[in-house]
Amino acid sequence: MTERALRLPQAAPPAQAPRALPPAQAPRALPPAQTPRMVPAARAAVRPAAPARRPVHVAVAVGVTAALYAVSLAGVTALQAGTDARLAAERAPAAAAVDALRAGHDQTEAELARIAAGYSGAAATYQRIADEIGSHEAALGLLGERVAAVEGSAASLRVPTFSRLPTVSSRTVYVSARPASNACTNASGKPC
Repeated sequence: MTERALRLPQAAPPAQAPRALPPAQAPRALPPAQTPRMVPAARAAVRPAAPARRPVHVAVAVGVTAALYAVSLAGVTALQAGTDARLAAERAPAAAAVDALRAGHDQTEAELARIAAGYSGAAATYQRIADEIGSHEAALGLLGERVAAVEGSAASLRVPTFSRLPTVSSRTVYVSARPASNACTNASGKPC
């Protein structure tokens, strides 16, 4: 800030006679109304130094600006919070559907894992049975050779012929009466 300009005090004309301008500086004559006069020798008055002004208006401006900025941020935050709440309310059914779908997929995935484990177990059992069939076929081959050997020796034996075999009756006898039973338990709590 600059200080306001003060007028110089009017001083009395000096006791000295005015000095004329040197001839080199005055090449032409001036009309009498414009003749230069001597400026009085004035002394500046000594004044005490003014106290330094504090820039309070700058601090006030910064404070007001910060307050306006804070108020505008609070307003924007309130608007954004309202918009976010409305958006969350609009998306809540979709979020619930997504959660239900995710749960269904998790159950399906668990069921597929259980089925895959059962399939792997069945495949392992089938492989074990297929391996055992080979050993059974080898045993059946040995048994076939023994049966062939026994048939050859049985054919060489003479079996006596019977003239008549006893007849077997084809009549079936049904018993309709129940057998008598005398059983007693203490399960009901009563003695027998």
